[in-house]
Amino acid sequence: MNQRHVTAGLLMAIMLLAWSGQADPTPPAEALKAAADGLQSYLNKIPAGEKELYGFDAGDDLGSASLGNPFLVQTITPAALEQYRAGVAVSAVMTPTTMWYFPVQVAGQCRAILVVDRMDGRYQAVSLGYAGLAKELGAFVRQWPAAKGYRPVLIAVFQARQYLVTIPEKDAFNLTCLSSGSSVSAPAREAAASDENYADLGTAESVLGQLKPVVRDAVRNYE
Repeated sequence: MNQRHVTAGLLMAIMLLAWSGQADPTPPAEALKAAADGLQSYLNKIPAGEKELYGFDAGDDLGSASLGNPFLVQTITPAALEQYRAGVAVSAVMTPTTMWYFPVQVAGQCRAILVVDRMDGRYQAVSLGYAGLAKELGAFVRQWPAAKGYRPVLIAVFQARQYLVTIPEKDAFNLTCLSSGSSVSAPAREAAASDENYADLGTAESVLGQLKPVVRDAVRNYE
């Protein structure tokens, strides 16, 4: 493994600087440290010749991998989804999880997601992967960047294996499906991730309306 990995302390310092002055929620220092330590640990474990299995390109220099701004994952529970009605704000049906998703970047491109979760009373890096989600999330953030005042919120509907994004700065009712793991029809986003695919935001009424039967079936099958 290339020894030019950025040290855990430097990575944490970079993340703290990147988040200073930004709107809440911000990751706790413990979560930042777990991400910095965990990234290096996971990268060191990738076998030679198997970068692609983790979302990286064969030519990527893993020594240059860095952490992007993380997302505190929100969720929409089956009960909240059932209670949703048109005209209700997206924020009213969201519940925060304990998971932070850190985009892992190489040469400015999102390659994977490092997941940090609070387990046994402390934050730990628990997985590295989600290559499809990383590419779509990267495309979305490029279309709606922080430089223009946008702070996208990442939402997971676990029963539908679906990730959604909302931008509170636009309005209270926008909701867009990311194509990775999509259970909602979005043919324009079935192609490779592209910034332009996310130029138009979806609506909560449409997206959640389509997700309701998907989640009902998943819950019924689980029971």
